[in-house]
Order: sequence, then structure tokens, then C-alpha cells
Amino acid sequence: MKYRQATLTGLITRCTKYKEADLIFTLISEEQGLTKFIARGAKKPKSKFSGHIESLNYVNIYYKPSKGINSVTQVESINSFLDLKKTYDLVIKAQYLMELSEVLSMENEKNPFLMKALLGTLAQLSNSKIPDLHIGIFEFEVLNYQGFGMNVFKCLNCRDPLLKLSHFFSSTLGGFLCNKCLSENIDNGELIKVSIQEQVILRNIARKNYRALIENTVSDNDISSIRALLQKSIKDIMDVQLKTSKFQNN
Repeated sequence: MKYRQATLTGLITRCTKYKEADLIFTLISEEQGLTKFIARGAKKPKSKFSGHIESLNYVNIYYKPSKGINSVTQVESINSFLDLKKTYDLVIKAQYLMELSEVLSMENEKNPFLMKALLGTLAQLSNSKIPDLHIGIFEFEVLNYQGFGMNVFKCLNCRDPLLKLSHFFSSTLGGFLCNKCLSENIDNGELIKVSIQEQVILRNIARKNYRALIENTVSDNDISSIRALLQKSIKDIMDVQLKTSKFQNN
């Protein structure tokens, strides 16, 4: 029986050795979301898959569709992100982005926004002096896309515009309380004090004013605080605890 062959382009997020010589790997793609494949004989010394099936490789694959796990027949590397892979800290950050993208992806469900955002952020990491800022932008945008956007302009309770003051942020509600509503603490959860400068960063991200963020001096401490706030929001709102988050040097 002759099997039809299909193609798919995506990013390999993880690989697992299977039996003696095979590899099972996970691919995130625009067309199919999260998909698993098996590459038979990929661990053999002279395998045609050698160097192509690796985590953090953007590839084009040819495979035989199956009711079980799809079997790969050919893999072509498009972008192996070699500059990024030279730096251990950047690899850890990339692994975090891929794990978060896996959590937000579903099998056989298109997600072009996520794929475009992921590839764009990975491309920026090795060229940026402030890679954590780009990761923070990614976190903010995917929260918004998933329907958990942060309210960074108005008080969650009274809806009045926030004054130019330090305010407290609720990670469970995804927004700020003004000083007059602070005592009500409407979610009874932990509140995080956020400085004026940190609020400015969040508002620039919300307005997609990325150039102002990149061109202006943004302190490492402010970026670290923003990242911590975003990661807590991901954990509390989406009920997601990412393994790779604890290995990052925020």
C-alpha cells in the first residue's frame, strides 16, 4: 500500500530518545499547533536526520500521516538559531519561551499569532542587549491574545484613570487598584507594588511602543520586576507553573 506524504513547517521544542535509534520530537506550527513525530533511525551515526532534529530548530518536515504518531521521512533545516545556541543563558530563555508556547498550544489547532510571536522573539534574543525585555513583551502579548490582557491604564475597581503614582497590581485580576480603592482589595489576594517607571514600561508594551522601550534606558531592575509580575500573572491567571521559569536569571 502506498502512503501519501504531507509536509509541515514548524519549530522543534523537545526531543526524546525512543528505543535504540529513534527520536520522538514535538513540533509547534502555525497550521497544526502542537504535534508529535517519530524519526526512525535518527540516532544512527550516518542518519539523514543528523543535525536537523534538535530542540530549537525551525524546520520543514515530510511525513506519513498516521492514526498514531506520524513518521517523518525527511527534514530540512530552515533556521537552527546557531547564534542563540552559543550562549547558555539565551538557550535557557529560549527553552522558557518554547515551554510557554507548548502550554498555550493545542493539537490540530491553528495558532499563527503565537508562532509569529515566538519566532520573532527568538530571532531578537541573540541580537539584543536587553533580551529579557523582548521576553516580557512576548509574555504580555500572549496573555492578551489568550484573553487575559492586563489593564494598565485604569483602576480595576472604580475604572478611573491611574494617576502618576506607584500603584498595587493584582496578578489574579490582571490589573491595578488606585489608592482610594486599595483598601477594598477586591480579590483578597496578594498585591504587588509597582513603581511609576515600571508602569510606564507596561503601558508602552500595551501601546506596542516597542521602539521607545528599546531606545530609552530601561534598568535591569525594572525589567526584572516586570518579568516577575508577568510570570506571576501567567501562574495565577492561567494556572500554569513552568519548569524552566526557575532557571532564568531575571
